[in-house]
Amino acid sequence: MGQHINPGGKTKMKLRRKIAISLATIAAVTAAGAIPANAITLNGGGASFMANMMDICAAQFNRTTNYNPDKHVVSYASVGSGSGKTGYQAGTYKFGGSESAYSATAAKPADLVYVPLIAGPISIGYRLDGVLPAGSTVQLKSETVAKIFAGTITAWNDPAIVADNTVTTIKAVKKATKHGVVATIAKSGKKVNLKVTASAAALKRFKGKKVVITRTDAANKTTSVASAAITGTMTKSVAYSKGASYAVKVGAISLGSVTVDDTLIGQTLTMPNTPIRVVYRSGTSGTTNMFANYLNKTNPTIWNKVADDDFAKSAPAALPTNGTFQSASGNDGVANLVKDTNGGITYAELSFIEERADKGVKSAAVGNNAGNFVVPTTAATSAFYAEATVEANGLVTPDYTVKAADAYLINAISFGLSGTAVTTDNAVTKTFFSYFLSQCAPKSASGAGYAALSGSILTKALAQVAKINAG
Repeated sequence: MGQHINPGGKTKMKLRRKIAISLATIAAVTAAGAIPANAITLNGGGASFMANMMDICAAQFNRTTNYNPDKHVVSYASVGSGSGKTGYQAGTYKFGGSESAYSATAAKPADLVYVPLIAGPISIGYRLDGVLPAGSTVQLKSETVAKIFAGTITAWNDPAIVADNTVTTIKAVKKATKHGVVATIAKSGKKVNLKVTASAAALKRFKGKKVVITRTDAANKTTSVASAAITGTMTKSVAYSKGASYAVKVGAISLGSVTVDDTLIGQTLTMPNTPIRVVYRSGTSGTTNMFANYLNKTNPTIWNKVADDDFAKSAPAALPTNGTFQSASGNDGVANLVKDTNGGITYAELSFIEERADKGVKSAAVGNNAGNFVVPTTAATSAFYAEATVEANGLVTPDYTVKAADAYLINAISFGLSGTAVTTDNAVTKTFFSYFLSQCAPKSASGAGYAALSGSILTKALAQVAKINAG
């Protein structure tokens, strides 16, 4: 605890995000006479959040013969979640992509199936010249993020941002509890004594699950301390390590971290007196919806409106008209505008920010419920979604109270949109979604800045795929 979590390296990507390129590929294959007579072209469209991953998986699917012996050709148009939903409903796209559900009043297909496909962090991407020490990563608490995008913090040297970027002491946390499981810690001489107790209800809830305790020392090295099936009481004594924290999980559920020492987090930065320029998504966007949901659920007194695909409709007040707020189209558009704007800040899928790292665009480290500042990584997204609830219809409800020390709280899951009707298009969509989840994402997601689905979410996703083309 108290250690800044750094990304595990940045992958340079030159990914296809333009539908014209996909169409050119289709034309080239057709000209070569390689597409069988029964092959179809399956055009999807929607969320730009997953566009980079769609490009990768569509290209791989189009080449494979194991899943795609008939050489069907999949393409995807990055047009935003709103257009994806309306386009799929209208038949413009044979499958859709979105991070948000159809609203209760929106027209939607009667046989609609939502399929969770891919998760990923929403980066708070910014460009800020003049931060000292040079090259440092700016830290922002959740409340500060909410105030920036609400327009009430307007300069990078605002006292709230300065406070977020000053070395801070976190008092020892000697107890963590969740769902009837309680973890405590105490120091005795040169030993640290850990105790985990579970109520009768907790034992029933977590039957067959393991209690796992890991220690992260002051040098940020993590080691296993204990791993055993849950019982009413579990104790463990280990050698004292100054500044260490002990993360406790039951199955996939994190109780948080306990410590016996006060710890220091962050570093002290000198912030320039640069105006903040907020860049938000124009039109309707699932990324906007997920980001606004995070702001509303974590800071409801600041961001007091229910999430919407339209940023202006989610914002707590009318957007400023003095030029400090600007809109752009898609993840590409907002990332490009921030790249060209000193003081610019936006929200976008991580890979679009990392692609512009050589132009001075960085991801802020955002405060989580364990008191740590965490930069967006696929591992940090997986830690967050480990405690999400998957609804019967396939939609995912995030848990913004998760206390995992390594969790990053601003994330999105992209859903594929298809139907139960028995059609040739749905049959190919079913095969493609299955390939995406079971083959492409596990192999390619991490390198592209996404988190492949796993555990209960993956199980539910595959169950949703089974409903497609099933009648």
